[in-house]
Amino acid sequence: MSRSLLSYETLVHAVAGATGSVVGMAVFYPLDILRSRLQVDESDKLKGSPWELLLRLANDEGVLSLYRGLTPVLQSLSVSNFVYFYTFHALRKSSPKSNSALQDLTFGVLAGIVNVLITSPLWVVNTRMKLEKDNYPSLIGGVAEIFKKEGVRGLWSGTIPSLLFYGWCNC
Repeated sequence: MSRSLLSYETLVHAVAGATGSVVGMAVFYPLDILRSRLQVDESDKLKGSPWELLLRLANDEGVLSLYRGLTPVLQSLSVSNFVYFYTFHALRKSSPKSNSALQDLTFGVLAGIVNVLITSPLWVVNTRMKLEKDNYPSLIGGVAEIFKKEGVRGLWSGTIPSLLFYGWCNC
């Protein structure tokens, strides 16, 4: 088992998964901003096609508004996908049986659980920053502040629903 956990191949899969997610999010982040704004802002203000809305936001608030909060999201996403792919491929390599769809599904669920348990604090900070509930100096600064004010419970708030969601989405 330890050989598969520390293998070059497992590391390559983890880095590739993390890199792919970061590139994808960086390219499409303005659409994520638009999605969040549509969910939170008044619906009268945001009428039109997605491209019209993005152009309007860029004109009204500046192009950088389309990338507000990108850095902590990319940091969290890279860690999250690294953990997921590393765990998935380590489990897959350590399996004595030949790989099957059911086995891969099981490994995917297990990797997702490990991912949620490890990275929940990062997503708690991201969510609070995105909803402008709190203004943290950085991702790590946010983790430290929540731990100081709310303890471990605050850092892992929402973990149970995340685990349930992840379990259902992978079944």
